[in-house]
Order: sequence, then structure tokens, then C-alpha cells
Amino acid sequence: MKTTQNQLSNCKIEIVFEFDENDINPNTNKAIENISGDIKIDGFRAGKVPNEIVKQKVGDAVIFDEAVRLTIQQKYPEYIESNNIEVIASPDVLITKLVVNKEAECKITVEIVPELTLKGYKEIAKEAAKDKKEVKAEEAEINDTIKWVLDSRSTFVELEREVKDGDIVDIDHEIIVDEKPQEELKAINYKFIVGKEQSYPELNTGILEMKKGDKKDIEISFSDTFYIEALKNKKSIMKVTLNKILERKTPELNDEFVQKLGKFENAEAFKKSISEGIQKEKEMREEERIKMLILENIRKTVTVDIPEALIERETNRMIEDIKYKISEMGMEFEAYLKQINKTEEDIKKDIREEAKNKVVDALILREIIKIEKLDATPEEIDAKTQEILNELSSQNPNMQDADRNMIRNYSEEIIKNEKVFKFLMDTK
Repeated sequence: MKTTQNQLSNCKIEIVFEFDENDINPNTNKAIENISGDIKIDGFRAGKVPNEIVKQKVGDAVIFDEAVRLTIQQKYPEYIESNNIEVIASPDVLITKLVVNKEAECKITVEIVPELTLKGYKEIAKEAAKDKKEVKAEEAEINDTIKWVLDSRSTFVELEREVKDGDIVDIDHEIIVDEKPQEELKAINYKFIVGKEQSYPELNTGILEMKKGDKKDIEISFSDTFYIEALKNKKSIMKVTLNKILERKTPELNDEFVQKLGKFENAEAFKKSISEGIQKEKEMREEERIKMLILENIRKTVTVDIPEALIERETNRMIEDIKYKISEMGMEFEAYLKQINKTEEDIKKDIREEAKNKVVDALILREIIKIEKLDATPEEIDAKTQEILNELSSQNPNMQDADRNMIRNYSEEIIKNEKVFKFLMDTK
């Protein structure tokens, strides 16, 4: 066998395989077996036809062609592995020569992970690191977080009076458009804060002075951006039944309250813990900003052809991430698309440039890892894998081996990337 590799572009190669009979003949019997399973001959079961009869039935050319196909399936992956080529898509195979029972030639074109030429990345990182800002937990942030904690542990007391601005109300409603009930918009036990309702703003004033058990028709209008096309700019009647008027009772921040939350000696210790948590989070965000700035500035110096397959793969990954986040909010992705008046293809177009940048960033990190020999030790990978598994175990205790292998690979990638940024940000 003779092979020739041609570089068609930064991200595409052509491999020419020239096979002789010594390469192809070992696959002849398997070729006959494959063909025999597809032909019908009286007196024989499919796949059980003797070789000589198969040869007589289909001829040498068909058998040789199948043997060549099997030879390509064998030799191509062997070549890719032995030459450490990172392919990113299925290859295009073209048989350019076929001399029955003698020789064959084929050209295989395949997209590969492109090589980058990086210049001055250490200096770029050093300059970007100068932009790092000092951060601190502000008093307002601490107070807002404490308020959130108190609000999250609030109780609600039902009130027996008329609705006032700022009350929390619980209603049932039905919407009528052109005298037809809109079943998909019907709601039971719909809660909102009077004065802050955004889906149906007219409710904020229309419900004032109602009492528990009252029924009222409130006129509402749908905007021209409403997610249901047929209802855009339509006027409607909302038939409202007021179930409850609620008042939030927020607990007092004191030693007794915080001791129920965790191992806090007193309210001051709780506040200190909140402050430290905010400080740490802000420091992490600032460090992440610098990391992204370093990559962005290095990216500006890189010129590379990015295979479409890589961009599409990253785009699809980002779409799946969006779908997951939408589902976590309790919304169907299709309903979300209607609400923003876009298709999935529209979103893919919107995020394509970001996906392309993410691909380039990954290639930059990969190249620096290779140049600087920043590897992850088995011990580091084991520790990170266990850390991630511990975080996930409560959500999915029945982790499969495939999941563990995937997490191990992910852990290795995280460690290597962390070492890249540590190297870049510690560059003097």
C-alpha cells in the first residue's frame, strides 16, 4: 500500500491510498460473505450461499469492488490513528482507479482540527492582566442578599379587606377574545403583586378594591409582540375571580433566626458570611472577565480557517444549553420561540459568531497546552472527577460508566485549561 497526504487547506487534507492485490485479497472472503447476504438463490438460505456460486452469480468485478470498500474501511482509520490526525467529520471517499483483481486507488478528503500559529500570547496575556480591578462586597449588595434570604423564608397571611397596591393576590382568570374563550390562556391560582404585573398590566388597576370572592370583567389589550400571532393587538375581556389577598410576613434578622439557617453564632456572623461569599463571587467574576479578555485579545491576532463542522457542532451545543435553561424555567422551547417571535434557525444565526469565537478560543487553549506542555496528571484528573461526581450524585445516584468516562474527559479538559490561564496570568 502506498499513501500520499496533501494539505488542501488549514483544516482539510486529502489522503490518496494506492492498493495492490496483497492489500485487497485478504478481504475477498468477507466481501463474498457480505454479498451473499443480499442475494437470493434457490436452494440456499441468505448468507449461506457457497463462495463459488456467489462468484458465478455476481462476477469478479462486484466482489472486488466490495473488497476494496472493506479495505478502505480498514486502512483509513489505521492511517488516521498512526499519524495522530484529529478528524472532525465523516470523510468524503472517491475511488479513482479500479483494476479488477489487481489494484485500486482512492482519494479521501476529510476536515481536520486546524493548526494555529500563535504569536506573542504571553505578552498579550500580561497586558490584559493589567486591566484586573480590585473588587469588594458593597453594603448595598450585602443588604440585598440578606433581604432575599429573609423574603425567601417569609410566610403569607390572608387578609379580609379590599385589594390595595402592593398586595399579593391569587386569582383565577379566563380570557375572552371576539366572544371566544382562549383555553390556552386560562389560569387557576395565578399570583402576582399588584402594581408589578407585567403580562397583563391592566390587572394592576383593574383589581384594586376587589374583595375575596369578587368577580369582575377587566378589559385588556395584547401588544404587537405577544407570542400568539392571532392575538397580537387584540382587545379582550379577562373574567377574574379573586381567591385570596395575601400579605408577606418577613422574619426579623436576629441571632435566633440565623442559628436556624446554619452554624452561625449570631446575626453579625451571618452578615460576615454573606459579605465573604459576595466578595469571593465578585473576585471569581473578575478573574473570569480577565480570562475572556486574554482570549479575546489573542483571538484578534489569529487568522485561521474554521471548519464548518466545528462551528455547527458548537452552535448545536449552545442551542441545547438554551433549551435546557428554558426548561428549567418551566417553559417549553416552542412556546419560548413564539414569545420572542423567532425560529430555532433564527437563534442559530444569532449565536453563530459567538459559537465561532468559542471554537477559536478552544483551539487557542489547545495550542498553548501543546506548546507549553501543560498536562494533567492522573491524580489531578481523579480528584477533579470525584469532585464533579460528588456534586452530581445527589441529582443522579445511578451514574453509568459512560457518564463517568465522559466526566473524566471533561475533568481533564478543565484542569488543562486552568493550567493555561494560571500560566498566562502568572506570566511576568
